[in-house]
Amino acid sequence: MYKKILLAILTAVSLFAGNANAAPMAYSVNADGNPGDALYLIDLATGADQFRGELFTGIEERTDTEGLAFSAEPNSQLWGIDDASGTLFPISPVNGSINWKEEIQLPPDFQAGGGNDFGMTFACDNSLYFTSVSSQTLYRRDPGGSIASVGSKGSLGVNISAISSIGNPTRLYGLGNGQYSNGTSDAPNLYSIDTTTGVASLIGPLGAPGEFQYNEAGMDFDSNGELWAITDRSQIDNQKSQILKINVQTGAATLVATTVNQTGYESLAIAPPTECSAPGPADQLPMIPTLSLTGSIFAILVLMLAGIPALRRRSSKAKF
Repeated sequence: MYKKILLAILTAVSLFAGNANAAPMAYSVNADGNPGDALYLIDLATGADQFRGELFTGIEERTDTEGLAFSAEPNSQLWGIDDASGTLFPISPVNGSINWKEEIQLPPDFQAGGGNDFGMTFACDNSLYFTSVSSQTLYRRDPGGSIASVGSKGSLGVNISAISSIGNPTRLYGLGNGQYSNGTSDAPNLYSIDTTTGVASLIGPLGAPGEFQYNEAGMDFDSNGELWAITDRSQIDNQKSQILKINVQTGAATLVATTVNQTGYESLAIAPPTECSAPGPADQLPMIPTLSLTGSIFAILVLMLAGIPALRRRSSKAKF
């Protein structure tokens, strides 16, 4: 009987822990697709990528969608930004369709026809931050629709085409491009970006030199505050995209999976902005160390196992 109880507990704990640490689903676009870009739903744990639909306005295809992001709750919406047309637009996660009436044209100072290699993310207040590689600059579109550079032009100082934000106040992170067009190393590192000055500060490299080879990338936080990235390796012998989990303290990346079907993913959208609750007095108090979720589960397991022999002894005595 004891062995049966133990087996049942171990099975339940393993299922609970597995679900607790499961990787999320995410959206990405195979940029530079043919005839146009298409939206895919990706299982970040396995790399399985499911076609959702071409990015089509009803009039024309979007052919160079570089960034994706979900706007903030409660009316969270998937948005994309296209380099070829210089437009910002909402996307249906169901089939990839775009309502052309809701498209937003970017100012003319953004060069048309590519080169910006945009990265984008929404903050908790629904401000939209996006980067342009061509100017190495961070921009902000406020909820009212005004667009302005953050800090001075060129203040990023590095080619960043993937950004993601978390928290209130906003903490902004950027991922550098992996290679220059000639194949030499660019900036495969994680950066923190100042939302006042637009300056990028190095956190650390994804890995050892040459460990992660890619051109551009997409990046986003999941609802648990874990940072994920997907890399475009289509120009490296047409290799499939790699899915990475990134340590925000060190920049170090862990390879989780490789996409199954498509190449050329340069964007990633997982969830609306997270950790958006305004900090209160309790948030200023020193943090009390606690176990992680997995650690808590196993602590409960140990306590349950420790109690079983005592219950058996009491049960044996009760028979006499």
